Amino acid sequence: MLAPRIRQQEARTNVEQRTVNRRYRIDRRIGEGARAVVYLGHDLLADRPVAVKALRPQLLSDRAAREQFGRDASLGAGLTHPNIIQILDFGEDAGTPYVVMEHLESEPLQDVVKNEGPFGPDDVAGLLEQVAAGLDCAHERGVIHRNITPWNVLVAQTGVAKLINIGRGNHHVTPDGPGSTTGPIPEHFISPEQANGLPPTPSSDIYSLGVIAYEMLTGTLPFHASSPAEIAAAHVHLPPQPPSLRMPGLPMSVDAVIFRALEKDPSRRYPTAGGFATAMAGWNYRPFLHQPPGPVDESDEDGGFEDAPRLRGLRARMSRLVGLGLTL
Repeated sequence: MLAPRIRQQEARTNVEQRTVNRRYRIDRRIGEGARAVVYLGHDLLADRPVAVKALRPQLLSDRAAREQFGRDASLGAGLTHPNIIQILDFGEDAGTPYVVMEHLESEPLQDVVKNEGPFGPDDVAGLLEQVAAGLDCAHERGVIHRNITPWNVLVAQTGVAKLINIGRGNHHVTPDGPGSTTGPIPEHFISPEQANGLPPTPSSDIYSLGVIAYEMLTGTLPFHASSPAEIAAAHVHLPPQPPSLRMPGLPMSVDAVIFRALEKDPSRRYPTAGGFATAMAGWNYRPFLHQPPGPVDESDEDGGFEDAPRLRGLRARMSRLVGLGLTL
């Protein structure tokens, strides 16, 4: 009798083909993960498309999962910034907790990098500027994202980049110590201190953002190994290969920018995500280039960056992307 009961419970709590809280019409499922399902919906009151995230039916009896879902929703709703996905509403309907978010025609940055990369430093700087602005907003309010990966950055058709999953098992800086997590951070983007089991800090997010920039520039990740544990250990113990060796033509000034973001010691990284973005934007500032003194060729407008790909206008390229990339 257990299996039929489970099926009946799932049927009762599934929000598909219904209207949530008499306001949000559910149209179709667009994504799912270990703890939640995301639906494309429509706000009948405001007459606009929305994304509705609901706790999975299997977790409705899990008190810890319900409490974490509510904390995450409350935490994310407290952050308002053009580069953070906006949480419009949250609550519970027919026993199922839900979160309503703005809907974006977008792709996750992971798909952008896979299909469009590698990118030149100016394009990477443009993307970092947006993500860093959202991160700094969260950090200033005492919130650490803790899971900065290309899956948690959406790129809209307009070219706007937005952070998602703020509060997904995050650590809150100020009061009560670390929050619980719903799963491991992908090892390729984990900071050394997190790999060592230490609580994350805002600098941990900056490290992960440095890994994203490395991948955008080179089309590869800093470390590869046969197991997640070995990758995590590499973040702790091994220096990354200079991006200029992975992508010939990148100047050493870009290496220097990335290396500071990927410092093993958090205190040696950029003090803010915005500082990292500013440094990347200034990659071709000539006094910063590690080159022997000599005459400057004023015709070389790109500061020696001649051989690496020049994929200018990342925002314009992104504006052609379609699809909804919400991740859980």
